[in-house]
Amino acid sequence: MTTIEKIQSLLAQNKISVYKLSKEIGLNKTFLTNWTSGKAKPSADALSKIADYFHVSVDYLLGRTDNPQSYQDEHIHVPNEHPIGRIIKMPIIGIIAAGYGGEAREEFIGDTTILSESLHGYSPNECFVLRVSGDSMYPELHNGDLVLIHRQSSVDSGTIAAVMYDDCDATLKTVEYEPNGDWVLLKPTNPEYAAKRLEKSELDQCRILGKLVSLIERHY
Repeated sequence: MTTIEKIQSLLAQNKISVYKLSKEIGLNKTFLTNWTSGKAKPSADALSKIADYFHVSVDYLLGRTDNPQSYQDEHIHVPNEHPIGRIIKMPIIGIIAAGYGGEAREEFIGDTTILSESLHGYSPNECFVLRVSGDSMYPELHNGDLVLIHRQSSVDSGTIAAVMYDDCDATLKTVEYEPNGDWVLLKPTNPEYAAKRLEKSELDQCRILGKLVSLIERHY
């Protein structure tokens, strides 16, 4: 089955209307109607919300597996001494600025462990861990926090994402934009910092690296 057919099947099996689904997961009903009628494709962020709602994996919705259960349940063996959840080892591949002017550089800093629940249905191979530098996203994110990022090239407006701009700088910000618009706003949560607006030619140097999935370690 295609992704759309699987979503239609899940709606039918659970006797849930498109309206109810859109209301409960906070997605636009028109978008969902277009997806289920085959007129458009859901974004990665929307697929994550739908997968969480129906307790299936994103891999299942994308047709990568026929097993609706999570990737971890299929592939990861966990010792019995971890009854509260499955433990996954992940590399920390760099530091990302929660401000501006931080050069993007992939650099192995060490390993950390996370609970499989932190992946929210994504495959570990689709994600990476970064350490936050700076406090422009405070109080949501603190300087030194470890965050889990899902690799994807686009996000819905209003999503916190790792973004590259000016060719080599990277930051973690809320991304806001209008469909078919010629601007992107990189917005901090800390009111002491200004938002950065990228327009026209600047957008050619702007690239989404991935969206924030989980805060996996808080630094106080």
